[in-house]
Amino acid sequence: MTTKLTPERYFELIDADTDRLVAMGERGLKEQVPACPGWDVAEVLWHVAGVFEHKVRLMADNAWPDPWPPEWGFGDDEEIAFLQSAKTHLFEEFARHQIGEQTQTFGADTTIAFWVRRMACEIVIHRLDGEQAHGETTAIPDDIALDGIDEVLQVMLAGPWWQERVQTDHPVDAVVAVEASGHRWVCDVQRTAVTVTADTSRPAAVTISGDPEAVLVWLWGRTGDNAVTTSGDATTAGEFRARLVECSG
Repeated sequence: MTTKLTPERYFELIDADTDRLVAMGERGLKEQVPACPGWDVAEVLWHVAGVFEHKVRLMADNAWPDPWPPEWGFGDDEEIAFLQSAKTHLFEEFARHQIGEQTQTFGADTTIAFWVRRMACEIVIHRLDGEQAHGETTAIPDDIALDGIDEVLQVMLAGPWWQERVQTDHPVDAVVAVEASGHRWVCDVQRTAVTVTADTSRPAAVTISGDPEAVLVWLWGRTGDNAVTTSGDATTAGEFRARLVECSG
């Protein structure tokens, strides 16, 4: 099972979704983000700009930036300019590299392609944050929604965090299936490790299903439980969602 998109499609999505988030900032920076208590639109723009600049530095040096963050050249009330500048820098840095070039990542893919995909998945959720703050949501296309589901499960949830770096408060200790548009991810979630496969025959304690956008947004905690269909143990579903928060913020 593969959901990955072409680099050109990822670039298109990063460009369009960043511009959409900028537009939300231009509508107003002080509106609160419903799914992120304590965040307003300004904080979302600042966060995304910082993420972009971090990846620029990482790809340029082929090393994790340390120390981080630097002293930014932008201050309060300059979030829009900061994000626009960061997007420019990100695309300039992508252009300096081949998509298959080796670089530092935290996934099985150790090429520039990892960060192209990661930034597309990052910005699609945060542009939704800006839209929800203004009550002006637009659709997430099925292709990036399905790929975003795969990424949050395979890269974030099943990442190498659980044995040493992150001590979970939500061990789950169950098999959870996630389904959307004919795709099925089977997540064996244990206290110190998570494995994700496409085993269509393996039974699950709970299955989360829905259209690709609904499932993606639920996995990232940007919508309520009524947006998806839950079959099986509801308590396990809640613990699974909490485990996602631990690895994805």
